[in-house]
Amino acid sequence: MKQIEKQVDRIIVRLKQLEPLGGLRFVREYGTHRLESPVRGLLGVVSIKEAVLSKSYIGGVTEAGLKGDKYSAVISIKVYAPKTENGSGLSETVGELMLGLREVDDEKIITDTGVSAIEFDQDMNAICRTVSFGVDFCLCEEASAL
Repeated sequence: MKQIEKQVDRIIVRLKQLEPLGGLRFVREYGTHRLESPVRGLLGVVSIKEAVLSKSYIGGVTEAGLKGDKYSAVISIKVYAPKTENGSGLSETVGELMLGLREVDDEKIITDTGVSAIEFDQDMNAICRTVSFGVDFCLCEEASAL
């Protein structure tokens, strides 16, 4: 799971550097900081929803003669806006986030992306949309001769 967290952290750091996302604050869903309530400004809550580790020869995925670990995960960023704001600002930010994911994916590990409709989260007392994306990557080493 640490390898997946490292890759997600790299993606989030790159997203933070994009000018259109400058007003979006990112936090981990299960981090040590409490989420503010009520929400003040745009807030992106990042979580790893699913994770799979496959240990095997991965010659079918990469070049022959390599072994290693194949990681797959589904990540979500739930973007909150104060209930006093309308959904257009939220939708614009989510659109920029979707574009940003393509832009910051230098390693080409993001497999697919999607976004939910606008919802109202009663626990947070805020409107939100969820951006989901998959990551798929291998950590390889050369196979030893038998």
